[in-house]
Amino acid sequence: MNPAIPSRRRPFRYGRVAAAGLLLWAAAAQGAILPEDRADMLYHYYEGGGVRISGPAVLVRKGDGKALSYYGHYYVDNISSASIDVEANASRYREERTEVGVGVDYLHGDATILSASYSTSTENDYNANTVSLGASHEMLAGMTVLSMGVSFGADEVSKATQKSFRKEIDRWKYRLGLSQVLTKKWLLNVDYEVISAEGFLNNPYRVVRINGAFARPESYPDSRASQALAIRALQYLDNRASLRYDYRYYTDDWGIAAHTLELGLAQYYSEDVIGEYRIRFYTQNKATFYADDFPAVVRYMARDKELSTFSSVSVGFKISWTLFERPTATFKGGRLSFAYNRFLFNYKDFTNYATGEPYSFRANVFQAFFSLFY
Repeated sequence: MNPAIPSRRRPFRYGRVAAAGLLLWAAAAQGAILPEDRADMLYHYYEGGGVRISGPAVLVRKGDGKALSYYGHYYVDNISSASIDVEANASRYREERTEVGVGVDYLHGDATILSASYSTSTENDYNANTVSLGASHEMLAGMTVLSMGVSFGADEVSKATQKSFRKEIDRWKYRLGLSQVLTKKWLLNVDYEVISAEGFLNNPYRVVRINGAFARPESYPDSRASQALAIRALQYLDNRASLRYDYRYYTDDWGIAAHTLELGLAQYYSEDVIGEYRIRFYTQNKATFYADDFPAVVRYMARDKELSTFSSVSVGFKISWTLFERPTATFKGGRLSFAYNRFLFNYKDFTNYATGEPYSFRANVFQAFFSLFY
């Protein structure tokens, strides 16, 4: 999101979400196997639509060698924004957001992993706390993995320009997943999730336009329920490569329906080098209470471009090098990765306030990633 005036709601973290998706896929494919002891260090950089975000992230994981694996992470966003919303209502701003979290995975028996995590993030006008619980169970000699999870978030929204402003948001998320080995070359994964949120769901800074003039703050419903179904298939090829096919359908009670299609290719070039390539298409319709310019005041009013009718296309690649492998040493391996993604966004019914033309922008995401195994 790119809110107006000092907007503290997060722009979409494309690289981070993509990395999380890969980790979930790997976990589903492995079944009841605890992750390796490792330290991951990431630097990310995003620029597009007048927004610039950069910062480091660190994750450290350590197990007891038997049934427990602990981890902690630290993540920083340094944000500078002069987005289209900010240009219309305020001046460029700078801020920093930090997130820390801890978690544990417990291997119960030979086939079940139980997980728990907690994370908290802070910035000068938005605080978030999230608790998550999950479980995965391996069945049929590892051919099938059933997973489920639930998370609860308690957020507090404030306003830099009004110290007395304090609002709360409660979020619930439920997930059910199934991973199935179909053949020696095909793996299928299906995920279904339901998300509900209650509280102050709009941005305290953004202003709607009425008859051509930015006239009053946005007003949203105080609840939102959504659901999504994702289907992923992985096909192994004979030339040390694999193809990935992803489709996701999303709908909510604000009237939005969205479709995401992503295709990926992973190719080993040698024992130490692997390349990954992706292309992603996304489209959605607008929320029932969204308008670029309202003719009159109504109960619910939004001019967030993320609630408008828009589409996006992105392409990207990731190259990973295994720097060393020493199974008997203290540090057993090292891996270095570099990733780049290019995004193009086209908005059908959100206009540039200065030109009156439909708004569009391009964005670039860079990531440098180092993993140390021990």
